[in-house]
Amino acid sequence: MTRADLSIRQAILLNDVALVRRLLKHHPQYLHNPDYSDKSNTSLHLAAQYGLTEIAEILISLGHDSSREVIDWIYSNNGDNLGISVNTDGKTPLHLAAAYSRSAVVELLCRHFPRTINRPDHKGQTPLHLASSSQPMPTVTTIVDQTSRPGVTRPPEDNSTIEVLLAHGANVNAQDEQGNICLHNATAWGHLKAVRALVQAGANPRRTNKAGWTPEYYSITVQAEVYYRNLVAEWDKRGSQEEIRANERRAKGAGAVRLVPREAESDDGQSETERSRGSSERSRQSGESDAGLGIIVDSLDTWK
Repeated sequence: MTRADLSIRQAILLNDVALVRRLLKHHPQYLHNPDYSDKSNTSLHLAAQYGLTEIAEILISLGHDSSREVIDWIYSNNGDNLGISVNTDGKTPLHLAAAYSRSAVVELLCRHFPRTINRPDHKGQTPLHLASSSQPMPTVTTIVDQTSRPGVTRPPEDNSTIEVLLAHGANVNAQDEQGNICLHNATAWGHLKAVRALVQAGANPRRTNKAGWTPEYYSITVQAEVYYRNLVAEWDKRGSQEEIRANERRAKGAGAVRLVPREAESDDGQSETERSRGSSERSRQSGESDAGLGIIVDSLDTWK
């Protein structure tokens, strides 16, 4: 007898949308279907890893993972899923989609599960960390033969996944357990376009990790090191220009303030009594000429 869990995984790897629908209709309890021989990756992990956007949409529509506020990050073959699927490495499906640069699936998962965008795995790495190091496409297990392997090879220097994550608010200066930011990953893997994209998005190229090293130290080639230094020079120049503009704005703001000095006290030796008498006299004269309504009168008659 064919095992339903293996059949569902094979259908996902074959990217057979109709078969996945049919199997899950008859075996809804295997929606999440964690593979305990592969880090407990669920069905959505598998679809994300191989960039199977349509199957990922089906799984989400059937209730795979929850968009509710996360209290506990668990999954189960039985009962309602109470959170987001997390494998034994602490990675969500978004982590795997980002790691293999599956930009369409990354966009889908960011929309449905925004709380996972900056979630760290057990090593403290966010999806943006993994996208910055963009590992090669994984090999499929023996469940599927070579001719039916899904997905296509990602072209080199594809920044689309990084751009999607940044558009959804990924933190470019998040640090992992070693204190590395995404720039450390990008330089270590020689991804020069990723380095530029991250710096332009606000990553600090002078940020040091716990070992005290900046991303420049991890440049794998002389070319990468020179390129990085040029980016840092641009970053420093831009920072200086912004500081100058900020100072100019502050200077203009201070110049627009009108300072009104306090009226100097009279030094003619006039006593308090004399000033009071003068004030009373001015009030009496004003009373004779102005009734308080802007009307000039000589006297106020009483109406009989």
